[in-house]
Amino acid sequence: MSHASAAAPRGSARSPRRCRDHAQCREHPQGVTLLGTSGDSGPVEAVIDPDMEALFDEFLGKVRPVEEGTVTISSTVEVPAGAQPYHYTLRDTEHKALCLQGGRLVALSLQGANDAQEEAISVVPNRHLERRRCPLIVGIRGGSQALSCGTGPEPQLKLEEVGVLDLFRAGDRAMPCTFYKTFGGSTHTFEAAAFPGHFLSTTPRPGEELGLAPAATPDAITSFYLRRK
Repeated sequence: MSHASAAAPRGSARSPRRCRDHAQCREHPQGVTLLGTSGDSGPVEAVIDPDMEALFDEFLGKVRPVEEGTVTISSTVEVPAGAQPYHYTLRDTEHKALCLQGGRLVALSLQGANDAQEEAISVVPNRHLERRRCPLIVGIRGGSQALSCGTGPEPQLKLEEVGVLDLFRAGDRAMPCTFYKTFGGSTHTFEAAAFPGHFLSTTPRPGEELGLAPAATPDAITSFYLRRK
């Protein structure tokens, strides 16, 4: 997929439930601390995402409160018994859905029978990165293909023929396919771990490709609704 230059996100929701106590934040490591921008003009105060807490617990086990900044790495490279990717439909704040067309993910307005075209995303944790920042390896097709930002000097969003569970077992190979997810109470943003400041994005125009947008790029939509499948 080609690199899409994008804009400041639209429709970002302010958090209805903020984390006021930093000690409490450390007890809830999935998306509850101030983590810089999420494509908006300033820091985003994220709230607890119970789904992500459950996902990380299944793959990495429960953790005790740790010092801020500590990287928690699972002691095993094997996928725990019974752990599977979580699957979600992802729609931007103008309610466009992802569809796979010619090997590209595009954002379309779907209605009625066309809903069957919607492509869900599949996510697993990246066990090598800071758990509190909610690092997710993102894929499609049930997790059989991964969404990658590439390894060049500039981000180039594309699909790779590698499964997200294979990347969970891998080391640095998972970095281009990892996104830090921040939850603002109703919408979510996905920042490329390999390219800080670049977020998954769509544009207001239906049929355009899913891309990566630097913060504050005009016309980019970087906030998304997620629904568990």
